[in-house]
Amino acid sequence: DRTIPQLSVATKALAARARARDAINSRTGPPKYLLHTMAAFHGLAGKIRGIVESDEFDLGSIKEPFAAAQLVSSAFGTPFDAPLAEMVRATLVVGAGKANRQKYDASLQKWVVAALKDAGYADDKSATCDFAAAGSFKTQHDTGRNLFFVHVFPRCSQKTAAAVDDDAATATDPAALSREHLLVAAELPTFSRTVSKKCASWTSKKRLLDALRGVRAQFAAADEKLMRREALDDDEQALYEIGSTDDLDEKLKTLLAACKAMVDAGQLTRLEKAAALEQMRERLDALPAGAAKKRSNVSENLAALEERDVSSWKPPKLEHDAAIRALQTKLAPLSALEKSAGGGKLLSVSDAARLGEKPDLEERIAKLVEASRGWYESDEELAERLKPLQDHFAKLKAKHSAPAPRKADSGWSTAGGSRGGRKPAARGAFKPSRGGGGGFAALGD
Repeated sequence: DRTIPQLSVATKALAARARARDAINSRTGPPKYLLHTMAAFHGLAGKIRGIVESDEFDLGSIKEPFAAAQLVSSAFGTPFDAPLAEMVRATLVVGAGKANRQKYDASLQKWVVAALKDAGYADDKSATCDFAAAGSFKTQHDTGRNLFFVHVFPRCSQKTAAAVDDDAATATDPAALSREHLLVAAELPTFSRTVSKKCASWTSKKRLLDALRGVRAQFAAADEKLMRREALDDDEQALYEIGSTDDLDEKLKTLLAACKAMVDAGQLTRLEKAAALEQMRERLDALPAGAAKKRSNVSENLAALEERDVSSWKPPKLEHDAAIRALQTKLAPLSALEKSAGGGKLLSVSDAARLGEKPDLEERIAKLVEASRGWYESDEELAERLKPLQDHFAKLKAKHSAPAPRKADSGWSTAGGSRGGRKPAARGAFKPSRGGGGGFAALGD
């Protein structure tokens, strides 16, 4: 009598898991609370309106201005319905360099920009992924990827603190799951792209690896309960609905290969190299004496890493490096102005108004820095990546703080003086002569 109900629970869990994974991974269906949005907006526009984190969309299939206008109107014509915990950026790929130029219409970027302006969006070159930028866009040519982008910051509302707390308290909604669970639900290409962006360093990849191994243990525990025909609790059921042990094992293998590739390429800081060496030594000590082949492989890798020079490796740049540098360029002269005011110099009304912008610029930079923090990145590791930006800002401040070069005192030129080498006039010789020379005549040269 107990067998049929328990088998039914397992079957329902597998079916629910498949449905949830298909909805999340294919991105054709958003989390549960966005289903009403998808009913009104289909296709690419629906996918854009369903994002809960920044994402990229290729518009290579759009070949007519009407299609571009229709997409923009459907995707951005009205504010996003669901409040967001964090601001999102919809990156529209609208062009490419020589290799892929034929894929995109030459006027695609103009069509998209015109449609965004018609929808009331503002062109803001300094826009960042912040709720203050909602309703704006900016264009970019990514020279590294040789692609042309239009970054759109959609009109949307921010979740209240209470709503965010509610989401964190109920992990049954895929949109409220932790970053590890979101990676469990993602397809492998999305998983790899997210890891590359959010866990750029070897250290952060290793921390993610440990976290996902913990999730793998949760899957194993849930599997054992199902084998014993025991009911899963709410957390286990939510986990079982978004992934599987097979998918997670494949992702763990991919992540482990990415960590090994960074070690082999010497893409480590000195501290990371020391940590990697320590891990290899611990692994070598843990291997039994009879595992000769494994011990030999670990010993070879250990020796190779000890000889590998990592002094030239620099930590990855911050995600918002360019935007921060642009704001620093605006902030540097204000810092110099503030310093001069601190020395007792009276400021004009216009300078005082300019100086009032300084706190806002500093706050925007601080938000961009925090938004650039990688997953599992400590304050010390973030500070290390901030050093190039700190050096850049120090140079800008030094440039604006340096006294302006003194101009040579030309004075009044003497009557009949030569064009090539005017000499300063004698004190009091400000009155132009009636002859053909004099200072005013020189100004007219």
